[in-house]
Amino acid sequence: MKNNEQSKAKKIYNVASTVVVALIFVFMIVVVAVMLIQKNNGGESKIFGYYMYDVLTDSMSGTIEPGDVIMCKAVEDVNELKEGDIITFKAPNGNYNETHRIIEIARNEDGSVKYFKTKGDNAKEADSWELNPENVKAKYVKKSVFIGGLRRFMKHWYGYVVVVVIPLCVVFALIIAGFVKDKVALESEKEKNKAISISDISDEDKKKLLANYLSETENVEKTAEKEENGEANRAENEDNRAENRVENRTENGEKREEKREEKSEEKSNKNDDLTEN
Repeated sequence: MKNNEQSKAKKIYNVASTVVVALIFVFMIVVVAVMLIQKNNGGESKIFGYYMYDVLTDSMSGTIEPGDVIMCKAVEDVNELKEGDIITFKAPNGNYNETHRIIEIARNEDGSVKYFKTKGDNAKEADSWELNPENVKAKYVKKSVFIGGLRRFMKHWYGYVVVVVIPLCVVFALIIAGFVKDKVALESEKEKNKAISISDISDEDKKKLLANYLSETENVEKTAEKEENGEANRAENEDNRAENRVENRTENGEKREEKREEKSEEKSNKNDDLTEN
């Protein structure tokens, strides 16, 4: 019972550790992928409806600093924006993104936004343009301190080693170690199952095993007895054949002796007849 509970606990631990490692691995892959996409797209990436931007200038210094990574939620309805919101938009005077604060909203007669006036928190004057609502991309949510620090850390070669290479090696090592451990445990369990003690066998099974053993022993004894009888019969037959051969030889010898005697008598009789004549 204890062994089963320990085995279940080990399995739960292995599964849980594997899941945790896999989640960490996936998270790191996603973070790295986002940062690479940002780098390739000029500092912009979008995931699950949120934009992530690299801040390059100090126009919003005091709120957002250069080098920060900010998270902005995609704007679905510009009419819901209000003064004081920080927005990211495509600058009217160039093909780049700008993140500034709304300081004024001009509206049409129907209440829809006509244009926005924006200004950087660190700028002395408002932006010169009247921002078209179609240029608005996202609303500022917060700074991502973790990703920003990670980005700065990964600018160095050792950053990639610590963030990517080492976690990958750890994940693969844990996966391999878990596989080997499970295989060894499985083999050990098989060996334990093979080594069954007499106390683990029921009385009924004991009787069956004893009956089978006695039956096999009896069959072995009968087979051995048959083989012994067969050997004795073969020996007896050999003796009989030998005696028969001896008797035949003796009988044939006697017959040959009788013939020689008969021939000797015939010769003697012939000689006697010649002498008389």
